[in-house]
Amino acid sequence: MRSKITEMGTLPRFWSRVIDRIEYAVTSVRLAIRDRIWGPEPATLADRQREAQKEKLQRAFPAIDLDRKGQER
Repeated sequence: MRSKITEMGTLPRFWSRVIDRIEYAVTSVRLAIRDRIWGPEPATLADRQREAQKEKLQRAFPAIDLDRKGQER
């Protein structure tokens, strides 16, 4: 009896994950379309401060590439 209960619990969990992934994909597509139509969100105060700090660091340490992402050291 326990194995049937376990099997019955696995299938709904599987479909729940499938539906979550589909909803995530649909949301991503909708946001991409929105960005294409109306453009990206304007920069916030935190974005501007982060960019100013990055520029200061770049001037202080010109030999260091601050823009590299995902590269191993």
